[in-house]
Parts: sequence; C-alpha cells; structure tokens
Amino acid sequence: MKRKFLYAVFFLIILACSVFALMPRLRLEHANNNVAILTDYREILILAKNSGLEVDEALKILIDNGLTGLMVSELTGDNLDHGIGQAEIKKIRDAERETEGTVISILPESPYKNLLNKWLRIRFAISEDNIAPVFLTMPSNMLKTSGIIPDIDGLETAKRLGLKIYYRPAPSPGHLSERASIMLEEVNKLYPVSVFTPSGEFVSGYPDVSRMAKKAHELKIPLAVVEFSRQVGEPQLNALASPLLIPLHSVTNEEMTSRKISRTALRDRLIRAAVERSVRLLLLRTAPANTSDFLFKDFAQEVKLLADELKSHGFNLAWPAPVFADKNPGKNIFAAWALCAVFIFALSKYLIRMGINPDKKFFVIAVILNLILTFAAFKINSVSRLVGAFTAPLIAVEASLLAMDENKNRKIIPAFLFIIIGGLALASFFSVTAYMLRLNTFSGVKFTLILPPVLVLLHDLKKRIHPESLIEFLSRPPLWGEIALFGVLLAGIALIIFRSGNVAFIPGFEAKIRVTLEKLLIARPRTREVFIGYPSLILLNFLAAKNYFAHYREIFRIGVVLGFSSVINSFCHFHTPMFLILLREFNGLWTGLIVGLIAVAAVKFILIPALKLIRPLIS
Repeated sequence: MKRKFLYAVFFLIILACSVFALMPRLRLEHANNNVAILTDYREILILAKNSGLEVDEALKILIDNGLTGLMVSELTGDNLDHGIGQAEIKKIRDAERETEGTVISILPESPYKNLLNKWLRIRFAISEDNIAPVFLTMPSNMLKTSGIIPDIDGLETAKRLGLKIYYRPAPSPGHLSERASIMLEEVNKLYPVSVFTPSGEFVSGYPDVSRMAKKAHELKIPLAVVEFSRQVGEPQLNALASPLLIPLHSVTNEEMTSRKISRTALRDRLIRAAVERSVRLLLLRTAPANTSDFLFKDFAQEVKLLADELKSHGFNLAWPAPVFADKNPGKNIFAAWALCAVFIFALSKYLIRMGINPDKKFFVIAVILNLILTFAAFKINSVSRLVGAFTAPLIAVEASLLAMDENKNRKIIPAFLFIIIGGLALASFFSVTAYMLRLNTFSGVKFTLILPPVLVLLHDLKKRIHPESLIEFLSRPPLWGEIALFGVLLAGIALIIFRSGNVAFIPGFEAKIRVTLEKLLIARPRTREVFIGYPSLILLNFLAAKNYFAHYREIFRIGVVLGFSSVINSFCHFHTPMFLILLREFNGLWTGLIVGLIAVAAVKFILIPALKLIRPLIS
C-alpha cells in the first residue's frame, strides 16, 4: 500500500509539472481559431467564363459563401507562351552568331502597361526606364518556369473586392535569384500581400534562400507553409522565416487526378487538416481541367459546405495570424524534469522486469541521474532529442507489459493512465515553436514503431511467458502456424511504418470508416488502437484464461504493443490540439474494448467450435 501511495504521489507531481508547462500551448491553441478559405484566381476566371459569369460576380458569390482570400501567382514564361496575362514572349535567333534570345513586351492595349514595364525591368535588373520591349540574351526555354511579371489582373481583382492576397513568387533564372524577393516588395507596395509562398520545384536562389526569408521579416509578410511540400529549399526557408509562418493545406490537380480523390474526400481532407493539424489556410481548388460537368455553382456550393463545416467545429472564418509571431514558448525546466523522470522510471521498470533487481542505492542513483538529465536536456538540444526518442518507446513498452501482466489481472486502466501521463510529459517538453511548427522532426515517432515490439518479445522469451525460451525456440523446427503468423506480423509492421505519415495510402473502405468515426465521435480514434491494440489485449486475456493457443499468443502481445505505441505517438504530434489528442485516446479506449469483446465472442462461439470439428488444434 505504501508503494502504491508513493507511485501515486510521484505521478501526480509529473502530471502537475506537465500541465503547468503545457499552459502556454493550451492558450495558443485557444487563441488560434481563425481559418481562411482560399482559391486560385486563374481557376475561378476560367470557371466563371464557362458559366457565363464575370469574375467579379463569381467571386462576390464565393465571398458570401465564405471565401476569404485569393491566390495570385507571378506569371512565368510558360504562362505567357499560352496567352495568359498582359504580356507576350517571343523567341528570336541570330543566325550569324548562332545565338538565341528572348523578347518580352507588354501588350499595348494593357491599362497597366506603364506599371508592368516598370516591373518587367525591375524583374530582370534593367536600368533603362521606357516602354520598349525587353531583350534578354537567354533562350526562351530557360524562362518557362521563371517569373516574368506579376498577374496584375488577379492582384487588381483581389484589391477591388477586398480579398486577402496569397502571392506566389516564381523562381528567377540563374544570376537573378534575388529578383524574386525584390519583386515581392514591389508588389506589396501597391497590393498588400497577406501571405506568400515561392512557387516552382526550387525556392528561388537555392541553396541560399536567405534573401526571401529576410524580405519576409522586413515586410512582416508571413510565409504559408504548404503541408507535405517537396519543394527543394522549402525546409530551409521555413526555418529562416520562422516565426512568421502559417500552415496551409492544398491538394494539387495532379494528385486529385492520380489518386482519384473525390470532391467529398477533398473537403474532408481540408477539414481534417484544420481540426487535427492546426492548419489555418485551406486552398480549395476547382475540378481538374475544369471538367465540363463541373460548373461554378458546384464550386460555390463546395465553398459554402466547407465554410459551414468549419463553423460547426467552432472555427471563425477570418484571416489567421502567425501563432508564434508575438509569443514564442521555449523549453520549460519543469517539463524537462517530468520527461526525464518518466524516462528513468520506464527504463528502470523494464530492467527490473528483465531480472535486474535494484539495491538500496538504486533510488539515490535514480534521483541524481534524473537531475543531471533534466539540466542536460534543458540546455543541450541533442540530449533532449535523444531522451525524447527513447522515452516514447519505453512508455509504450511499460504500458503494454503492465496491461498484460498476468499477476495483476491485466490492469488496463492503470496502463492507460500511465501512458496518458507519460504522453503529457513528452508533449509538455516538446511543445515549443520548432516542433509545433514542424520545423524540427521528433525522433521518436518511427522509433516507437520498431523498438517496443522487439523489447517486449525479448522480455517474453526471457521470462518464459512464451512457452519456450529463446534457445529452445531457435533450436527446433518452426511450426507452419508460426511461420504464417510471423509473416503476417512482419507485413503488418511494414504496413504500419509505411502508413505512418499523414498522406499515406489507405483503402476506400477504411477512409469511409474514418469519416464515419470522425462525424460520430468528433475525435476519431486511431485504427491501430481500435482494431489492433485493445482487441488484442481482450483476446489475449480470454485465450490465457482458457489456456488456448499457447504457442500463438505472442502475436496478440505484439498487437497490444503496436496499439500502445500508437497511443504515445498521438502525443508526439505537437501540432495537434491537446484536447483533441486526449479525446481521441479516450474514444480509442472504449471503442477498442468493445471491438475486443466482439472479437472474443467470434472466437468463442465461431472459431473454437469450428476448429474442434476439424482437428484438436487447441492446446
């Protein structure tokens, strides 16, 4: 009883330190409630014309339905070559010198020809000030993806209708890399830019992206961080532009086509980004290639449905601000102590379970080690990353072994409370700007999928929870059932690791289950917990009580570990609102237990009788 009381006091102190350290994050999450819906000006221009509407008329309808901002891009050579914008590009060739050049001229009928000519000369560092065509001594194919002039039609439309401007500077050719940042400043003088993201495969100027980041800070223009972007140089730009960052989610037309994403799935994906990952800019595109059966009224209805669903989740349809621009939460010494205390406790428990019994000096050594690790983790980033990377899997291991402990009647609730407190300790320490904005990657996520099954398997073999020791297991021929189960286990772990990202492939039926659970429970429990972890725990309890399948029960123990690993990984998503994480784990517990009871009923009343009829496999 005394030991239980000391454990309770110990974990209450850890919980108090964690909650105290989490308060800045909770306040930021509460204040960060504005979400903006954006769309692409050029896509709306085409869609409006196809529906017989003027672009202003169409955009006013979208504004009434919830549209907040307009994406306007810098036009490239390829755009001009296809007749987009108020300039034209021509290839010229000098036969005598065998050289090729390019002439760019502003259309004479353009009402903005003076401004565009000025911008054109600024873009290519030409000192002369006139309206003559610009001659460039570079072939036109070098300008296909390079920025030429801003899309002034889109800028004027956004300014006229009071829409926020999301500007996309294009790359600059070679030696003119600084021109992209200069043009951002020039555009901002007349058309205030609310947020920007460089376009193209490479950030302009890469590998030196500092000019663009410096300009963002000078002009105080936030950078839109596009989720899952593969743009070269984007991580470096995000780091330099921090904390002027606002997360944005977008699905490209190519992805919609290749992955056959439906319009409903697209809307669900945007909602999920806002609710689960704190994304505050949602770029809603029209149908790919503006297919003939997709009309403006369909898109207007989609904007309204998206806006209504965002409101139903408690969001305000308003322009968001960079979360950490004014408040920059740093490391907390109390959180460092809580994290290191959980690490030492979980490590000690595993060593004890493996037969390493502590002596009288153990407690004193643990306290001293905790203090040393606390200050090291607080001061040294590499130490904090290392401690976090090992703490997460050790928490999952201890929670799993506690839940499966046959001498304690499988303490599911204490195991669940332990992993929640451990998860809060992890979250409290790593709830800092770099991790919440995903500038730094937490080292423990993938590690937690691999290490816990290995540690639990070693424990089970040493403690003879599996009927055989490791030597006995390796010295005999394998059973066909073991080979099959081992193959299933390897395939399952590989699939889990492969699918551990936010954009991993999932089959259609699972996507429908996810959406249904989200609508019913608000916070959808994770698949590994509901359909693997907790059901494995209930089945394991049943099989052990009945002494069924002794040689095959290890597969269920590994399933339990995978489930608890998923729980701790939820706390490692530092951009997810804390309330949502806690609600998700509570929902995962009770729904998983229900699924487990159903599985037990199926095994007891269907599988076991069927196997008895075939052959006496139960032993």
